Amino acid sequence: MPVFFALLLVGLAFTTCKKDETFAEQLTAEWNSTSIKIDGVASPSTTTLFLHLQTGNMFEITTNITPFTHPTSGSWSADEGNSKLTLAGNVWTIHHLEGNTLRIANMVDGKEVEIDLEK
Repeated sequence: MPVFFALLLVGLAFTTCKKDETFAEQLTAEWNSTSIKIDGVASPSTTTLFLHLQTGNMFEITTNITPFTHPTSGSWSADEGNSKLTLAGNVWTIHHLEGNTLRIANMVDGKEVEIDLEK
């Protein structure tokens, strides 16, 4: 009987260990905006942005921010060392990435855009 419990504990130890996600894996998700600021001013709650960072490094953006001339699809990459997210050549600064929350910022159409997102 003690051997059975020892084997059970070893099995549980292996099943509860979770592989640490890479920076890119943490970003790969469907992100919905929870807050958008343009030049430091909060946009109405009806202003939304949906960012889908897909496996295979492709992305799609759906937004009602106007005007929004940033590409809405293309390839993406992440640079953890510099806290950067590149979407179709446009480099966004990652101010926060933890669990299910992400904050990014960039200049879009001459205005500073800061977006809080949630998975």
